[in-house]
Amino acid sequence: MNLIDRYVAEVGKHLPRGQRADIEAEIRSTLEDMLEERKQVSVEDDASPQGEAAVIALLKEYGEPRKVAESYIGPRYLIGPRLYPTFLLVVKIVTSVLLVVTLAGLGIGLARTNLTGPEFLSTIGDFLTGLISGLIAALGNIVLVFAILERTLPADELDQEEKEWDPSQLSSEPDPDHVKIGEQIIGILFTAAFLIVLNLYPNIIGFGFFQNDEWTFISPILSDAFFSYLPWINILGLLQIVFGIILLRQGFWQLWTRVIHILLEVGGVLLAIIMLKGPSLVALKVEDLVGTPLADGAQVFVNVAQWIPTIVLTIVIVVSTIEIGQAIYRLMNKRQASPYPIMK
Repeated sequence: MNLIDRYVAEVGKHLPRGQRADIEAEIRSTLEDMLEERKQVSVEDDASPQGEAAVIALLKEYGEPRKVAESYIGPRYLIGPRLYPTFLLVVKIVTSVLLVVTLAGLGIGLARTNLTGPEFLSTIGDFLTGLISGLIAALGNIVLVFAILERTLPADELDQEEKEWDPSQLSSEPDPDHVKIGEQIIGILFTAAFLIVLNLYPNIIGFGFFQNDEWTFISPILSDAFFSYLPWINILGLLQIVFGIILLRQGFWQLWTRVIHILLEVGGVLLAIIMLKGPSLVALKVEDLVGTPLADGAQVFVNVAQWIPTIVLTIVIVVSTIEIGQAIYRLMNKRQASPYPIMK
């Protein structure tokens, strides 16, 4: 292989397999044409480099192979600049929540050790190990989600050439049809986490207390009636995740996306109403608290536990109803003209 062939092969190592052959052929043709032109010039100018020296000079001028490859496919990011601010926000939120949860677990563990002895050091070590592994797992999942979004979301204004800044735009109203990327991504992540907990780790939903210097945890407290609704909760949750991804790809609310949003919210309200009218969603009974520090007030505690799902579902119904009202209002009052002023 001559120098040009080796150079083109080196560029090809940094190119996608599907585009490699065409780009390599284009680069080889360009280099050969440029070299031919320089040979013609060298005939008239004896000082011009010839032979292998001319090829080396040409390749140095053309550029380092990796940079030449990037000029065809652009820089490659795991998470690019347009999603990085949202990625950083989600990382901060998840890290904060994880830190609070692990610190709460550390406090409970330290209370059991009386802050002395080998168990004290073991608890500290378990806390640090759990925190580090939890942060690695959480960061890995977040990076994976954003890496997928980076490769599936269409290019937007951030990828286009920057326009001249216009101070008059400072007073312009925000476009009501613009999708809030951060809000949708956070909604997708928390909906996915909610479904994972309900389907894979329902036994962590419960409550605990100290009894005879030992930590006692009562779980699960959700009844079979609740889990009978789980298929419908899963369907609505998955539809919300898919819909959120579609919104991210669209970038703007359209007529059909607003209609689907209303239908999903109505479905959530109907399911919440059915769950409210159905059997108890909490399996906790007075007998479960016999022999525990809560035995004296067991009936009151059970009554409070029975009311918690009712309060949560009522809040869901109220919030979703407000969302439906706002969506219908936006749908009925959608402006026909572009919300952006026409600059003359």
